[in-house]
Amino acid sequence: MDVSVEVTSVGRKAQKLADAAAAVYVITQEDIRLSGLTSLPELLRMAPGLQVAQIDGSTWAIGSRGFSGRYSNKLLVQLDGRTLYTPTFSGVYWDAQDVVLEDIDRIEVIRGPGGTLWGANAVNGVISITTKSAAATQGGLASAGAGNYERQGTVRYGGEIGGTGHFRLYAKNSAYDNFPRDDGSTAHDQRNMQSAGFRADWALAGGDAVTAQGDAYDGNSDYSARYIQLAPPAAIPQDFGNTLKGNNLLLRWKHVQSASSEWSLQFFYDAYQRQDVKLGEKRETYDVDFQHRQVWAEKHDIVWGLGWRRTSDDMEDKFHYSFSPLAQRDDIASAFVQDEIALAKDSVYLVVGTKFEHNGHTGLEHQPNLRLRWKIDERQTGWAAVSRAVRTPARSDLDVAINYDAFPGDRRSGGLPYLVRIVGNPEMQAETLLAYEAGYRARPSELISVDATVFYNEYDRLMTFDPAAPFFEAGPPARVVVPLQFQNKASGTSQGLELSGSWQPSKKWTFKAGYSWMTSHIRLDPGSGDTLTESRNGWVPRQQLQFFARHALDSKTDLSASLYYVDKLPSQNVAAYTRLDIRWGWRPRRDLEFSLAARNLLDGQHPEFVTFEGPRNSEAPRSIYGGATWRF
Repeated sequence: MDVSVEVTSVGRKAQKLADAAAAVYVITQEDIRLSGLTSLPELLRMAPGLQVAQIDGSTWAIGSRGFSGRYSNKLLVQLDGRTLYTPTFSGVYWDAQDVVLEDIDRIEVIRGPGGTLWGANAVNGVISITTKSAAATQGGLASAGAGNYERQGTVRYGGEIGGTGHFRLYAKNSAYDNFPRDDGSTAHDQRNMQSAGFRADWALAGGDAVTAQGDAYDGNSDYSARYIQLAPPAAIPQDFGNTLKGNNLLLRWKHVQSASSEWSLQFFYDAYQRQDVKLGEKRETYDVDFQHRQVWAEKHDIVWGLGWRRTSDDMEDKFHYSFSPLAQRDDIASAFVQDEIALAKDSVYLVVGTKFEHNGHTGLEHQPNLRLRWKIDERQTGWAAVSRAVRTPARSDLDVAINYDAFPGDRRSGGLPYLVRIVGNPEMQAETLLAYEAGYRARPSELISVDATVFYNEYDRLMTFDPAAPFFEAGPPARVVVPLQFQNKASGTSQGLELSGSWQPSKKWTFKAGYSWMTSHIRLDPGSGDTLTESRNGWVPRQQLQFFARHALDSKTDLSASLYYVDKLPSQNVAAYTRLDIRWGWRPRRDLEFSLAARNLLDGQHPEFVTFEGPRNSEAPRSIYGGATWRF
């Protein structure tokens, strides 16, 4: 990985990766093109330390440094400064993220806490996706592709607006077929998505830059899960369909006053709807963010900011998922400040900062961090950090009722069926993390770069599922409810090592590799009756390995291969697997490219993750995909 590449999400300012006092990995547009991958979640497999597992054809479990799941509640994801993290279940609806991959400039993956700058829920990591400016996407683009499990098509056009602005418009259609099941039958997990959007950028006199962008999407995705019924009482695997649609708008104004002072003001609006038999959800979010950077006395590089967010929802009352109240609004106010202090000019820097954030459930939260960066010489950098981060309760943690299981009654219930219900707790507190990290980054020569990080995490007030007293509930039919209530009755630790490096021996050859090792241990507090939480210790692969090789056969043809090894998930009974992807690309002209990608070549299919929501159904299959891109 090129340590001279620019990143912005580590310090909320532009800086070289070599100067970042954090564990950060950058996926570039060239990495995306050569990977042969066609969806945003799949691209994240390239980042060392991330756990990326496909649950079925439309859902993923993506986490950083543990606690992975369908809703990975300790990983913050944002696209051009707009958060994709939903406060309903604490996570990302990955099936609704259908970005035009050719428009991505880079994906910055920060492993470790980012709460000081980005706020609550940036606990174990931050994924920041940055798209290209409209000026960088001028002219036309048409791309299309098809394979044995998917079909995609995109059209995009960019032009000028007067003498100072540029724009682009796009439309995209994606269709993914059902995956195979472990018994050889066909699963119920297809996905279809249609999306369109725009971006416009103006570079104005006086150091002003203005951006406006927006998107709209409409689609559907299928899944299989447990259907709870009381007559007769049972939890039956059943297929469901989910409709999803949404839209968003982002406005940003940036002003550069001088080489040592600049500020930006950003507003975004986001709305989405999701509807199926088990859950009906609508959500709107308004967000305003201001930040200012000032270099003072040549020793202090200060970044500070203020933010306000209003998010409101409207839920439907259904048997499987219900909320009380059905509609709720939450206002979040925040302020942060961070100072990078030059202790020794051009060699030793101390970074100190904190963020204060107030929400309507847990009140005021603070997230400080202390970082030290030592520039050993022009080719070596060492860093260390101590950080605190919090994960605030989701809407579902506080007031959800999930009918999870049902089984026949007995003498104790008077013959009435039992209904197992997971219930929220309005007294839930924020989960906390105290993280210790250290890293080393070097570029021994122009051809080689290496990066190493070690970490130790201490978690407190982790969420548990604790049993409460059963109670009678009138029907029809009448039943005895066995509640499992959310509590903060667990703590835990995790530790790990993350390595990555690259080598480019010639213009024709490029090699990249990554390795991560981690262990975690979640402990229940005395008095907790939880029987589910400790199993999450086995939801994390102990070891992961990535290896990437690219060979330019000639000026028009290149061949690339990606190898991924993921260790077993013991408590899910998911075996370790090794995945091999190969891509061939041919550019007969500068404006035309053909590609052919084959994925998961080493086996016909394999499982990657199993959730609480339902039994194992889908398995990631071997696939092939051919595409063409024309720029005009």
